[in-house]
Amino acid sequence: MKHALPGINHIYYVNCLHLPADITLRALANIPVGVYTTLNHIGKIGDASCEMETQFDNNSQVEKASLTFYSLDELPTDEHLAFVITTVQGEAYIIGTKELPYPIIKVTRSTGIPDGEPFVRKYEISFTAKKIPQIQV
Repeated sequence: MKHALPGINHIYYVNCLHLPADITLRALANIPVGVYTTLNHIGKIGDASCEMETQFDNNSQVEKASLTFYSLDELPTDEHLAFVITTVQGEAYIIGTKELPYPIIKVTRSTGIPDGEPFVRKYEISFTAKKIPQIQV
């Protein structure tokens, strides 16, 4: 079962080391999850999209999140990054945890056309966990 998150207002990144432990277990137990560190804003170009897919594997539920956006910003992809997205409905979700596995980040770079379009990066983030946590920021 796939569903898309409603309109994304903002996207942030944070090093996974700065996240609280056991975010996924807390989300499974419906315990509020908070991220109490500085979030780095990502300037997005155009609309971003995030899809969450639910699968059942060996009698347990697994969720996969796929986040896609364009940006002029260069992210520190040599670090293990987690992503926080906020929606137009005031909800916030985190894609990533302090523990393995970390989100997979794919970057596609493209040059602009001669009439002035900028050099942009397309970021595709994928993450699979028992549950994608909704958080409080």
